[in-house]
This record gives sequence, C-alpha cells and structure tokens, in this order.
Amino acid sequence: MTAWMAIIVALAWGAGLYALRRDLRLAWREPCLRRPVLVFEGDDWGYGPLDQVAALHALTRVLSRHADAQGRHPVMTLGIILSGPHPARPEDLEHGLDLDDPALAPVLEAIRAGVARGVFSLQLHGMQHYHPAVLERAMQQDAALQAWRWHPLPCTEDLPAPLQSRWTDASVLPSRPLPRADVAQRARAEVELFQRVFGRIPAVAVPPTFVWNDAVEAAWADAGVIAIVTPGERYERRGADGLPEDTGRFYRNGERSDGGLVALVRDDYYEPVRGHGAGRGLAALDRKWAQRRPLLLETHRANFVGRHARLADSLEALDSLLEQALRRRPDLCFVSVEALAHAYGGADADRLFDHRPWPRARALPARLLTTGRRRKLSLALVATTILVVLSAYI
Repeated sequence: MTAWMAIIVALAWGAGLYALRRDLRLAWREPCLRRPVLVFEGDDWGYGPLDQVAALHALTRVLSRHADAQGRHPVMTLGIILSGPHPARPEDLEHGLDLDDPALAPVLEAIRAGVARGVFSLQLHGMQHYHPAVLERAMQQDAALQAWRWHPLPCTEDLPAPLQSRWTDASVLPSRPLPRADVAQRARAEVELFQRVFGRIPAVAVPPTFVWNDAVEAAWADAGVIAIVTPGERYERRGADGLPEDTGRFYRNGERSDGGLVALVRDDYYEPVRGHGAGRGLAALDRKWAQRRPLLLETHRANFVGRHARLADSLEALDSLLEQALRRRPDLCFVSVEALAHAYGGADADRLFDHRPWPRARALPARLLTTGRRRKLSLALVATTILVVLSAYI
C-alpha cells in the first residue's frame, strides 16, 4: 500500500471514529453481563376479561417447569393495567373499575399466585391503557369506540393503537401534548393505586406504547419508581399516520434518564400469534449475548387472551423456546427486570456484570454494528479500507 493510500485509510477511520465518539463511549461504559440473561416482558395484564385467570395459571405452570443452573424459574414481567371501564357505569371513563375490586378478585389472585411462585414480577404499565379524557373526545366522533366501552371488562388491546398511548392527546393526529400538571397528577395517582393494590410502590414502569415525556418520568421518580423500560429511544407523540415519532433521544441499559430513572432497553419481540417461533427467540438471545446485554423479550396478553389469542399455541411456543434456550445455553440466567434495574443502579452488580476490559472490547463491535447510522458508518469504513487495500495490489 502506498503512503497516500495509508493516509486516506487513516483519515477515513479518524473521521469515522470521531463521528462515533459518543456511541463508542456509551457502548464501552454500558456494563457487560457475565452470563446470558432472558426475561419475558408481558404487557397489558390486570384490568380486563376474566379469561385471564386460566391464562395466568397456565403461564405459571409452564414457567415453573423450567429453571436455570441456580434453580431460578424464568420470569415473566406483568405490565399491570390498574383500571378500566366500570360495567355498571361505562359512560364514566374517568372513574372505572379498579383491579382490587371484588369483580376482578380472581385475576388478582392468579397474579399473586404467580408472584409467590417466583415466575411473575410486576411493573406499572398504567392506571388505564389510555387517557380517559382523550378517549372520551375520540368517542364523540366514532360510534365503534362508543360501543367498545359497553362490553363487559373490555380488552384495551382492541382500541386503535394511537388511543392506547396514555401520555399524548391522540384524539386528533398528529397528537398534541397534554398539560404538564395533568400528566404529573395522573402519574402520581397510578403509583398510589399500584401501592394500594399490591402493597408496594412499583420499582419499574413501562409507558403504554412507549410514548412518554419528561413530565411522566419526573412524576414517577418523585413517587418512588426507580427504573423505566424503553425501546432504546424516546417517542413523545403520534404522527399524522398514527405511528410514534422518534425524538432522537436514545437510551442504553443502566443509563440515567433525564428524570433520574434507570433506563432498560427492550427492543426484541416474541409474539406467537404473529407466527414467532422458538427460532426467533433464540436468534434474539444469541444477538443480545454477543452484545453482553440482557434479552428483554416483549410479548403481550393478546397472545393468550382475547379474540385473536391462541392460548395453547402460545404456551407451546413459550415452552419450546425455554427448553431450547436452556439446552443451547446451560449458563442462561433468569432474573427479573426489577433485579436488573437494581444491578444497573449498583446493587449486587458484581454478581451479574463482568467489569474486565476484555469482555467490553469483545462486545463493542456487536454493540456498534446494530441497525441505523452506526452500522452504516462502520460498514462504510470497512468497505473503504478493503477497496483501498485491494487497489494497492491490483
């Protein structure tokens, strides 16, 4: 290779590394796991049809059949919805039926039984899976929405996706910000109701449809929440097409959000009703282990309960994934997201994380070569280097 070619390669790499300097720093600082970690993140449980009871007991049985080398069962987080339309007064969306009402006692008992067995871990998903005033405004223009609330204990999964976002006004699109005082009051109220129902403040919160803002974070933190589950980035509103809009704010595991919460990243999905089999979950586990990051595998109640659910198939898919994952990775570790949040916050971190430089260096390429700008830039640098080297020998 001639001197000028070497200079071109050096300049290209220098410019590329400078452009990636923040990503490199954050990727290096993010703790590396000692062993692969798998957690199922199950959203939308709590308020809803009593069909949940059989599904929750079945999930408890399936999860209890498996254990890691330390004897811990796999954990499914239940993202809890605390309230919804009251069958006796469905026209009053603001004051609904809460999860500790006797009408929902079988659901609450099934949840508590799974927690006692060590296979369920609870986190706050929302007072409702919608904003009552926003949904009321949307219903004035939509007869189908009006009919929804008259169903006994309706599934919030049946609402249009934009209206399932609790922290933005999606009664019109693009959505509009909600008053900060309203957001703060509702965020505090749902933490208080969670404490009333379960006897403790939720350690972890996951925003419905991953649309939220600083006001939500600040109110949750003030109320005692310590961690937030994110998709790795922040969405604050719905666009004209109804889809969440990217704000350019990104998160890594263990990073502190602007509101002071420990961020965790959940960006892989396992939805059996959409045809996701064990192969998809195993591929995600391999990918996350290469990055030395935990696999928070998102799934939803709709796989097990509701008009599109296939309970037997979904349970079989879950069982198959766990069996194959343990066979492929005997060192697989089952912990809760709450335990991960405490570890990233510094509690018992040495048990889960490897602080040596070599594991960090080995995980760095896998962390950088993800989809998006970082991957494109990294691949462009490699391609440029290969072309320059080849040209020197042709």
